[in-house]
Amino acid sequence: MFGLFKRHDVEMSPEVRGCITDNGKPVVGIEVIRSLMYQGYEKGKEQVEYALTDTKGRFSFEKKIIKSRLPGDIFGANMPVLQSIYIETDNPKDQDDHYYFLWSTSKSWRSIPPLSELMLKLNGDLKNKKVKHLIDASNFGGRQRHVVSSICHWQGELISTYYNNELIASYDEIT
Repeated sequence: MFGLFKRHDVEMSPEVRGCITDNGKPVVGIEVIRSLMYQGYEKGKEQVEYALTDTKGRFSFEKKIIKSRLPGDIFGANMPVLQSIYIETDNPKDQDDHYYFLWSTSKSWRSIPPLSELMLKLNGDLKNKKVKHLIDASNFGGRQRHVVSSICHWQGELISTYYNNELIASYDEIT
């Protein structure tokens, strides 16, 4: 019963660092948006923060840890944290795509090291196609098939990448 009143540290987002390029050239002064939502914080209201890229296209966000009782609640223990980091553009690559997602996923309220490591490498080129990465975070308290949508291209033994629902071995397959 006393567990219901305990306040838990909830990782809304680890530290974030990245770089935005357009065909390899830094995109200077573009607004990067971080959107976070968790039912156990501010009644699930979206938390939005902004960062501008510097002269080298780099941006960053500080980690965001909050306190919540929800993880101790039988009905709230599995409530996800929704994370999106993106830029919005008036010049979409197609008419339905005004957003370039560097990171879009839902995760546990706990820190998941492989995901946190990737969030320090949000390097995306506006010419990249959006892909889905399946990250095996099962040995780190996460899911075996943790889905992250992104224009960032990562490789590693824990990452399988899909484009149009097809597993790709190399990003050259989608250029």
